[in-house]
Amino acid sequence: MEVDKNEHAILERAIEEWQQAGKLTPEQAAGLKDTLEPKVARQQIAQYFFFIALFCTLLAFGAIFLNEKLLEKIKLYFSWNDLAIAAITAVLSVLWFWYVGKKRKRLSIVTYEIYMVLGGLSVLTSLIYCCKQAGTGTTYTAFLLLSFFILGILSAVLHSKALWIGTIAAAVGWFGEFSLYHSADNLFLGMNYPLRYAALGLVLLAFTFLQAQVKPLIFTHRITFITGLVLAFCGLWGISIFGNYNTLVGWQQVRQIHVLAYSIIFAAASVISFLLGIKYKDEAARDFGVLFLLINLYTRYFEYFWDSMNKGIFFLILAVTFGLVGRWLERNNRKRKKTGIAQQS
Repeated sequence: MEVDKNEHAILERAIEEWQQAGKLTPEQAAGLKDTLEPKVARQQIAQYFFFIALFCTLLAFGAIFLNEKLLEKIKLYFSWNDLAIAAITAVLSVLWFWYVGKKRKRLSIVTYEIYMVLGGLSVLTSLIYCCKQAGTGTTYTAFLLLSFFILGILSAVLHSKALWIGTIAAAVGWFGEFSLYHSADNLFLGMNYPLRYAALGLVLLAFTFLQAQVKPLIFTHRITFITGLVLAFCGLWGISIFGNYNTLVGWQQVRQIHVLAYSIIFAAASVISFLLGIKYKDEAARDFGVLFLLINLYTRYFEYFWDSMNKGIFFLILAVTFGLVGRWLERNNRKRKKTGIAQQS
């Protein structure tokens, strides 16, 4: 089995611990160590070149399809309309996915996902010209909604995480366009931008429970979960600063103390995420909780205490607080280890 340097060290240490615990004989341990092979540097270099090629492809895609004059010249030269370009790119997409599907067993995971991105770009190109031909208006609502459904189906069928990332991005973009189009006084269902995206993050987090039960989508569960955490916490951070005011002028006319309740909610959400991450051994929930708790504290400091409190005292309070939290976590970790050893014996 080919592994990188860090994985090799971790697996060797695990095999040695299993041998010391009596779960493996010295011969079995030696045999397992012999199966570990470090990745060849040339393979890693090849992956780097694949990433460079993907980045250049994205730049080329943007340069070509965002340049309307160039597109008009191509359309005039070949006497094509929007529907013809949509049909051609759709056929190319089908052929591309069929070709990559045939070679899938011979491709590494990274290479496969890069090829999926290229196919996804072709699908999006076809959708853009279909929407232009249909005359869906000046917004991208229809395009983003179609992108969400089509990329989601392709992700489930082709088992591609890259396409699922595109699916989530399309959903977030569609929600932004839809909520903007149907907003009144910059409020959508009474929510400003930070609040509505915090709500969207919570919806995605709730969806992960359903997603975990759908077999074709289980492999993308983690992506949805982390995206939901990012949106929810970033939205809560924005609310803790701006409240639910719909204009910058309205927000500037009130004292920051009026949005203190949102800061408390933000802090409570961070603590809950942190504690749940520890309880269920979820590193993402734990780390996001700590990160945004720190962000909340620093933000409140700049809002309320920057001019009045001594900077050294503020950071000393933070140091003591997080030192105590770290000590508490260390004690709990030692207790878990002792409990695990006692159960094994």
